[in-house]
Amino acid sequence: MADTIDEANQLAEQHLERSLRAARQPVPVGVPGECEQCGGDSARLVGGRCAPCRDGRRR
Repeated sequence: MADTIDEANQLAEQHLERSLRAARQPVPVGVPGECEQCGGDSARLVGGRCAPCRDGRRR
């Protein structure tokens, strides 16, 4: 029968596995150009938008 420490360790392992799986997501390829949303020049556009516009931040 598992005790509290065993259950906590199992939960921590599951959390680590989920975190590692999430971190392995591919990074989209970016291209230089002018942002379609704010019009600013950016070294890396993804889907036509710069990082601040994709994140909802002000430039």
